[in-house]
Amino acid sequence: MNTTQPHIDVDRRTVLRGVGTLAAGTALAGAASTPTRAQETPELVAWFENVDNFDGLVDARGESEVTVAVGSPGNGGAFGFGPAAVRVDPGTTVVWEWTGEGGMHNVAATDGAYESDLVDDASATFEHTFEGEGVSTYVCVPHEAMGMKAAVVVGDVPVDIGLGGLVEVEPDYGDWFDGVENYEGTVDMRGKEEVTVAVGAPGNGGNHAFEPAAVRVDPGTTVVWEWTGEGGAHDVQDSDGVFASEPTEAAGTTYSLTFDGDGISTYACTSGNAAAMRGAVVVGDPEAGVVHVSETSLLVGGLLGTALLFPLGLLAFLLATGEGDREGVVHAPGGNVPSKRRRPRR
Repeated sequence: MNTTQPHIDVDRRTVLRGVGTLAAGTALAGAASTPTRAQETPELVAWFENVDNFDGLVDARGESEVTVAVGSPGNGGAFGFGPAAVRVDPGTTVVWEWTGEGGMHNVAATDGAYESDLVDDASATFEHTFEGEGVSTYVCVPHEAMGMKAAVVVGDVPVDIGLGGLVEVEPDYGDWFDGVENYEGTVDMRGKEEVTVAVGAPGNGGNHAFEPAAVRVDPGTTVVWEWTGEGGAHDVQDSDGVFASEPTEAAGTTYSLTFDGDGISTYACTSGNAAAMRGAVVVGDPEAGVVHVSETSLLVGGLLGTALLFPLGLLAFLLATGEGDREGVVHAPGGNVPSKRRRPRR
């Protein structure tokens, strides 16, 4: 069986990204405040330097309430905030919900604007409403030195997070993510050569989610889908039939594609809860509308050689264990679709 070791710790990517309806528990109230607006372009690179569960800025604008897990996996234990960085609209309420893991945690703004009690009860909550644009950094006081730190970016203020930029404007996905409960925005992973997406992450009524649901990458980035082994058999299929894996439920199975060009590639699982198990990869400038998938390596358990690749708007190469390739050229939606393919050599 062809499998690969994960390049990113999937476990820390699959925890509590927007829990939805909060469970009953201890409630800790915080007052509204305006985040500190420091320099014109706040720099958060140093802030997140020792935060190993930080992997991009989640854009949750458009939501009136956003949930952050307290005690999510990270920093050598359950010492993370998940997500570590989130962008919200002014007036949004952020609700921190305790997982009950990692001992006593609290939420304390570095400028003193808000602070919760130390709590270790699962489902305890603390909330704070952010008014005005700016950046608010906060910590868990007992575990700050371990890297339990995070930030809330309010409004459209630009920040430097050291990952090649931000998703300043959320791409237009139409109704693609309607009903996808684990979708909270596009995670900006620009600046990374390889990005991992969990297949069968918690969400949509079970383990029926891709995590993160939407990710933005630089041209030339390899996206690796890795199966968690939960939720039954899942597959990864492009919405226009450009690429497709075989369904499998084997934990650790991977499927990899390298994306070039500019545009948005949407995909879904067709073997399970397909209506809600959806994802998207935003490459470069989505307005350009041309994506390329190249130097593809499909590693789907023992199912290599059966994945499909068709032209959609991309230049694509399928390299399956050295047994041949196919390639196609596709333009933006509504444009011409010239293509050429070579049949796999037998």
